[in-house]
Amino acid sequence: MNDAFKHLHMSPELACEFLAVFSRMEFALKATEYASDNEGGVVACWDRFANDIDEAFGKITDNEFNAAADYLLAQAPRKQVLKDGVLTFQDQAIDQNQRRAQQALLMVRTVRNNLFHGGKYLPGGEKEQGRNEVLVRHSLTVLRHCVRLNENVRQCYER
Repeated sequence: MNDAFKHLHMSPELACEFLAVFSRMEFALKATEYASDNEGGVVACWDRFANDIDEAFGKITDNEFNAAADYLLAQAPRKQVLKDGVLTFQDQAIDQNQRRAQQALLMVRTVRNNLFHGGKYLPGGEKEQGRNEVLVRHSLTVLRHCVRLNENVRQCYER
């Protein structure tokens, strides 16, 4: 099993923890009022959730949370793209028209996409040593705080 994790630049335990927390959060969104039909399937409405919790998100005073959100927005995860037929990464711009919670949760989803869809196995997938691990740790911090900002989502997450 360790061969599957050797290029992630983080421990298998951290990668699995992040994927478990993310997937549980997505379940909680879909099991509450944050679900939408998607051509016969269901998707989590992350942006609607983010906009609903934005005021409470902005009032969180926990230093670890604020440092994590600030990092994700200032040092945004790069987005995997296909450029001239070559799979690569490009810097991701923050949409200043979005609320802060929406911006931060979009960055968390980008971290998830990069990790889950194999982008971090590419040469150049990591800007500097340790960045993948930092992005994942900060994303976990943001998710764990956000789940508590909506009682229905929290209850579904915890059951």
